[in-house]
Amino acid sequence: MKRIIGSFIMMIILYLIQTTIFNKIAIAGIKPNVVIILVVAIGYKYGKIPGMMMGFFMGLFLDLSESDYIGYYAVIYLTIGYLLGFGNKLYSGESNLIPIGLVGASDLVLNFLIFVTGFLLRNRLDFPYYIMRIILPEAVYTMIVAALFYRIVDAVYLKLEAIGKGDEA
Repeated sequence: MKRIIGSFIMMIILYLIQTTIFNKIAIAGIKPNVVIILVVAIGYKYGKIPGMMMGFFMGLFLDLSESDYIGYYAVIYLTIGYLLGFGNKLYSGESNLIPIGLVGASDLVLNFLIFVTGFLLRNRLDFPYYIMRIILPEAVYTMIVAALFYRIVDAVYLKLEAIGKGDEA
């Protein structure tokens, strides 16, 4: 129960950081995708179902503020959370490089899905431009920010697990 409440609080905090602070410090119109860090952390650490749930609710938060359609980002983030859940068997709390790489890969998948559903289906076919000007810079920027934020998110979940184990005893 504490992990669910902690996850909800982390969702709100990262959502607010992304929609306020990082909107102001965009570089060349590119802003990092901070909320995907939480989806990666949950999916990679806890598996498919928690990853899907976190992805869905995080996407729903974004739908309410940034999307014309309710459910657009929710489905995309849900898919990413599910795919990250497959990496749960490989989880090792020792290395932060794998999660940061997963954040970058997830951001690439996210933006590719946005390109396919938002641009390609509308016959906007300038994929090289989109890759060089939007997808890759955002992935790099997100990975740099993830190097800082992932440790914080992971520490919060380690603390929540320690508190939860203390309650069971």
